[in-house]
Amino acid sequence: MKKILIFITALLIALIGVLVFNTLSLKSKQLVSANGVPLQLPVDQNAVEHLSQAIQINTISFADSIKMAEAQPRFDSFIRFMKSTYPLVFTSLEDTIINGRNILLEWKGSDASLPPAILYAHMDVVPIEQNTIAQWKHAPFSGDVADGYIWGRGALDDKGSLISIFEALTRCLQKGLKPQQSIYIASGSDEEVGGNTGAEAIAQYCRENKLHFGFYEDEGLMVTQGVVPNMKKDVALIGTAEKGYITVELMVNMPGGHSSKPQKQTALDVLVKAVKKVHDKPFEKMLSPSTDGFIDYLASEMPGPLKVIFANKWLFKGLILSEYEKTDAGNALVRTTGVTTVMNAGLQDNVIPTQVSAKINFRILPGQTTQQVEEKVKEIIADNRVHIIPGEKVEPSQSTPANSWGFKLLQKTSAEVFPDAVVAPALMIGSTDSKHFTGLTDETYRFFPTRMDNEAIGSFHGINERIKIPYFMETIRFYETLLNNMQTFSAENRK
Repeated sequence: MKKILIFITALLIALIGVLVFNTLSLKSKQLVSANGVPLQLPVDQNAVEHLSQAIQINTISFADSIKMAEAQPRFDSFIRFMKSTYPLVFTSLEDTIINGRNILLEWKGSDASLPPAILYAHMDVVPIEQNTIAQWKHAPFSGDVADGYIWGRGALDDKGSLISIFEALTRCLQKGLKPQQSIYIASGSDEEVGGNTGAEAIAQYCRENKLHFGFYEDEGLMVTQGVVPNMKKDVALIGTAEKGYITVELMVNMPGGHSSKPQKQTALDVLVKAVKKVHDKPFEKMLSPSTDGFIDYLASEMPGPLKVIFANKWLFKGLILSEYEKTDAGNALVRTTGVTTVMNAGLQDNVIPTQVSAKINFRILPGQTTQQVEEKVKEIIADNRVHIIPGEKVEPSQSTPANSWGFKLLQKTSAEVFPDAVVAPALMIGSTDSKHFTGLTDETYRFFPTRMDNEAIGSFHGINERIKIPYFMETIRFYETLLNNMQTFSAENRK
């Protein structure tokens, strides 16, 4: 017994030694220490007015082709606005309008051997729920400038980014910047309904013209404030991967009839049971490459006990995963999720429905596939009375490594514009137009370089969407700095 106790004690001492060593030897992955102070940038009133005017043009997109055709004049108006507001951009860059409402601009570089880069931001916005209009402090399409903000639908998603890119381009052109690699600017008109006639049309044009990009940057994650647990500093989250999705419809057809003489089990009973089975058996927890990188990049920035845990992922992986799944956002980072979003059943209260259906939307982690989701749903339900019908599907993206040239470029730029923020790779749990450019890019990033707290993030597609003016100035500065850094970032970093 004594020998066993000595052995166990030795193991514990060795384990503690390993934990301490790994923690003390942990090196920061930040290019520079995030101990700076936020930049105090002067307010560019012209840029503020330009975003305000852009918001005032209602560019709601629709999945219905007839409604989209009816909206065409508004998109025409928006493109005319962009051309009149940014004449230097449209006269200096080669301009292509695709499908009548999608922009692709080429800023030709001096070195054809370098792979071109593309910056993307969509021009369309989501509709406004009519029953929420009274809750808006400023009308959704007013573009009001008040209380230090620019208000309205699209301020954040995604005209804030689009206008920032064009403001930055104008500044670079005025300063005489000559790019080495060609730089493309693209803007689609229907990202909010899937991007099938916008980004997909742009991507198809690129395929037909044999364009392939070394670097692609789209909307996505942001410089978060108080969002990452236990982090006092702001965190610039650069999306290096994106979840896929599939909607699976469950349909049951069984005899109905009068509610006064119900069967022992109705179509609706069978459907509800199937939905509950899927809900009660979630996918396994796992760390995708992006979330794994997120942990690695934040490990050295964490307070004491958490630093020990993050520095010794090999031992505490299970604990980390369990902590993540406790919150909705964290759970979405560590597993493929599914949620019932639509149910159709019944016409009136005294009629047992014959046909009922439900739609379950899955968001799929990189490393898993839509086929695996379909197979798991069939396995869980295991009932031939439930017809499983796969709907629209998109596979998860590939993960761009955090040691790549583009990530280092974004990290360097972020450190210069947000010197008080930590930078980390992360997983994008929503969907962006980047999915249409699969196979066209070597490195894909999803990052909207503006500061946001939980309240601002909640205004995406919600009420009182707005962008803080100083943060808008930082976003413009980010794109201006990024365009400059593309030319000066050493060739060595491209390897």
